[in-house]
Amino acid sequence: MSDKDTTSPSLPDLDDMLHSLLLVEEGEHEFSSDDENIQELRQLFFPATRHTIYFNHASTGPLPAPVARTLHEYTDDASNFGNIHAARWNEYYHGAHRRLASLLHARPDQIAFTASTGDSLMLIAQCLDWQSGDTIVVAEGEFPCNVYSWLNLQEQGVQVEIVPARERRIAVDDVLAHITTRTRLVSLSLVGFSTGFRTDIRTIAAYCRERGILCGIDAMQAIGALDVDVRQLGVDFVASAIHKWLLAPHTSGFLYVTDELLAQLKPRRRGWFSVEQPMDFFNYQQPLKAGAARLEHSSANELPIVGLDAALGIFECIDGGMQAIEQRILGLTDYAIAGLERLGYPVISPQGEGERSGIVCFLPHPERQDFNAQLIADTLLAHNIFVSAREGAVRVSPHFYNVPAEIDTLLNLLEELKQPPVETEA
Repeated sequence: MSDKDTTSPSLPDLDDMLHSLLLVEEGEHEFSSDDENIQELRQLFFPATRHTIYFNHASTGPLPAPVARTLHEYTDDASNFGNIHAARWNEYYHGAHRRLASLLHARPDQIAFTASTGDSLMLIAQCLDWQSGDTIVVAEGEFPCNVYSWLNLQEQGVQVEIVPARERRIAVDDVLAHITTRTRLVSLSLVGFSTGFRTDIRTIAAYCRERGILCGIDAMQAIGALDVDVRQLGVDFVASAIHKWLLAPHTSGFLYVTDELLAQLKPRRRGWFSVEQPMDFFNYQQPLKAGAARLEHSSANELPIVGLDAALGIFECIDGGMQAIEQRILGLTDYAIAGLERLGYPVISPQGEGERSGIVCFLPHPERQDFNAQLIADTLLAHNIFVSAREGAVRVSPHFYNVPAEIDTLLNLLEELKQPPVETEA
């Protein structure tokens, strides 16, 4: 399967991007040259490519081989030695902090590990002091955790305003129109899970900052696929889990907070791990840890954190970094969109300047309304092509290691599916 097919879009070369990863396997494998080389590399580092065409990273990312190997080492060590080697695995915890901060263009002390995206958002909700009449602005089409986390505050008199979508977009002007003198916080997805729309967070965050309003994002569908720079975005917080585009195990999450926001947060779940010296068990009057670590009220879910550090090590090795990864993913989705439109499948993911992401959503073909989104997804899965059905649409979400030829296979099957059903005589 060539990554350099003449029908392919102009993409960062996958062979070049993966080359530095060979250091992980140095001396253990021999590789052929030219087009066969990239397939060997893909299958070595991303075993899912041996069995399926995996276009479902917006749901769960398959574990790369180095991540799976590290997890095996962890579980084998835990089985044979308990926590005798705890210091070794604690280095993965610190490494994940460092690498995740680097990925976000932040500092390690601005990152706290949490249970999930929703847990991160609920931390923000629980740690702020609210007044009756405060309002929070969210948007139509948000993943539920970015709504429930704020609805939980209704008993305190906090109101949640939902900005309606227009043509599957969350327009900046519509968000700003919902902001009033009582608005305390704006929380939006950087990338919508059911459309792939990328919100202009930078403009919204700047407007909020000028008025002393907090602004944060759910980055679940962006982190690991797009180059997310928290400094450029200007947001106060970022919440996400790690098991989608970051290619890490279920289930853990993280929360990024600015220094200014951290000063406003009052931890409501102070625990033994929140304080400066957790092993000083009976000193209950200890001060909290410095930085976002004070929000980690108990020890982290170690196994997925170990896996996260290994996964981030892969991202760290990719030639060109997150900019090349984003460019390649956008190139693949652009190629998929062009093919879908050529076949007559309605693409509902917005395609304006700065609006696209790693997600492409399309509707069933107008000539085959008997094929709903779930039936299309099931049919594709029967042919080892893995996508999702979301809100009546088919969602395709390739990662950087996918190749245009895999999209061609998807399009060829979709071309067959749009043909009218063969009528049989009674």
